[in-house]
Amino acid sequence: MEMSLVYPGQVSYVLPALLPYLQKSEEWTRGRAKVDDILRFILNGQMYLFVAHEGNTIYGHVITEVKQYPQCKMLTVQYCAGEPNHMQYVEDKMFEVLDRFAKDAKCAGIEFVGRPGWRKTATKYGFEVQEVMYQKFLGE
Repeated sequence: MEMSLVYPGQVSYVLPALLPYLQKSEEWTRGRAKVDDILRFILNGQMYLFVAHEGNTIYGHVITEVKQYPQCKMLTVQYCAGEPNHMQYVEDKMFEVLDRFAKDAKCAGIEFVGRPGWRKTATKYGFEVQEVMYQKFLGE
């Protein structure tokens, strides 16, 4: 399985296969962003779309953003979704591609907020677990 950057002008070619994963990312935002918002971020160059694929079959995505902090830039993973039980087939390639992209973008590192289940995979690739974000939504 491979991990590839999709440039904004190529998004329309992968969109039909990508849509279920974008919808999953929308669900995980719990109302903070819709699929249209995520696509707008990609198409205007604010965020970068990487797809996990084997040939022409897409198995998921990672969407990143280069965030400029006062003292450095970080590559931030904003959205990630894929086929259940397929992470093991792409995780090496995914972290290799993200590392290379972050270095090319002159980022100091990579960061992401994820569910507690990411701990094992994240530490395997050199990430330190600093905190887990907890959320409470009102009106539920």
